[in-house]
Amino acid sequence: MKLQKSFVMAVALALALPLAYADDSTNYVNGGIGDEGMARMHSIANEYPLHIIFSEGKDGAFLADIPVTILDRHHKAVVELPDAGPLLYVRLPKGKYTVNAEHHGVKQSRNVTLDGKHAKSLIMHWASTSQEQE
Repeated sequence: MKLQKSFVMAVALALALPLAYADDSTNYVNGGIGDEGMARMHSIANEYPLHIIFSEGKDGAFLADIPVTILDRHHKAVVELPDAGPLLYVRLPKGKYTVNAEHHGVKQSRNVTLDGKHAKSLIMHWASTSQEQE
């Protein structure tokens, strides 16, 4: 029986678990809020070749609810999330990808090549937000 994505998300949130999702071509976990969530994410990090961390400001505060799109080399979206972070771990086949994210209207894009052997980490960091500048 295939579970509805919204049901899986509700259970994950209720149990403070990382949000996991899988289909035929994509597998990811998204979470890391709080000490327990961060510990759970770190415990499964070795299973995912792409680690994305979202942060902001001079203190490097973690961010959540970041819209993210990961494109393959043909510019086809292989992952689209409206609310990623603070940690997003993705299992994708080896290849070249572009990660696009946005926070408070500021867009960032990073290219990454997965070789199928080594994990890659991307830090998507925004220097400051309008709240910090006030």
